[in-house]
Amino acid sequence: MIGNIILPSTAAAEWPKLREEIRARVVASMGAAPEGASGRPAKAEEIERFEKHGLTHVRLRYHVLDDAWNEMICVLPAGGGPAPAVFCCHGTTPAGKLSVIDPKIPNRAYGLELARRGYVTVAVDQFGFGATLEGTTQKDLQAAFFRRYPDWSLDGRRTLDHTRAVDALQTLPFVAGGGVGAVGNSLGGRAVIYFAALDERVKAAVPSTGISPNATNVFRSCTYQTELSPALSRAITKNGVIPWDYHEMIALVAPRALLVVEPWNDSENPYVAPTFECFRNATAAWRLLGAPKSVSMLIHGDGHDTTADVREAAYRWFDRFLKQG
Repeated sequence: MIGNIILPSTAAAEWPKLREEIRARVVASMGAAPEGASGRPAKAEEIERFEKHGLTHVRLRYHVLDDAWNEMICVLPAGGGPAPAVFCCHGTTPAGKLSVIDPKIPNRAYGLELARRGYVTVAVDQFGFGATLEGTTQKDLQAAFFRRYPDWSLDGRRTLDHTRAVDALQTLPFVAGGGVGAVGNSLGGRAVIYFAALDERVKAAVPSTGISPNATNVFRSCTYQTELSPALSRAITKNGVIPWDYHEMIALVAPRALLVVEPWNDSENPYVAPTFECFRNATAAWRLLGAPKSVSMLIHGDGHDTTADVREAAYRWFDRFLKQG
């Protein structure tokens, strides 16, 4: 059983303090971000603008930290904006940001489909994919990263890729204010839940196959993908104690809009019952804050994927909370 974070006696006035305590544990598990990782002025430079698939694409570079820049592609709706922005977070693929704006990968082409629905879509290269791999390999890139930032994590850097992209978006004339959305599957789903939990500018989020409780997927932290958050892996390996789990991470999003998409037959996460349990426990935060209609879960049987009907549900979620909310 995953413990409850909100008891029947918990009052809404107590939530801010409880939330900060949870957030502190999550952030600590991501390691120590270098000085200057946040609070810097936004810098964005347009590289090129082109028409593709009947839509205007704007390729930009933006500053992340130190001497590191990253790339994103914004796909504009008809009329060019300003319009609400939705981040389309890519999964584990060398193509990076291009994989979510490619009609040849229809179940991941969120960036094209949402642009046709009237959104500015934002595809960012997560560190270790896409343009960040130019001239190197993922192995060498990660080794160089940990030599420079030995106390940090890939989860930390990849979350920063997205939060700094929001900073950059706020300087662009085709993006409407009022918060952004985020959608992604697999590694993209993991990115969405971290992004939404730690950046309150994410107004509506749809992580797909991105929630895998630490307690039941402990092998990932101890033997597989330990580079995602080394501090978390070390803590679990040392004494078996889980510093935080996903019911707490999910609750950090409350009372903002969250639609969790999870299959009951995910090949990458066979222990589905704890996933559903942690979601249910987290929803207590929305009830406590008087926003129960802002959180929902879609359970399907299509495995580690986002089929057309699942994507339609995600897009309707954005219509409800970004266009009308």
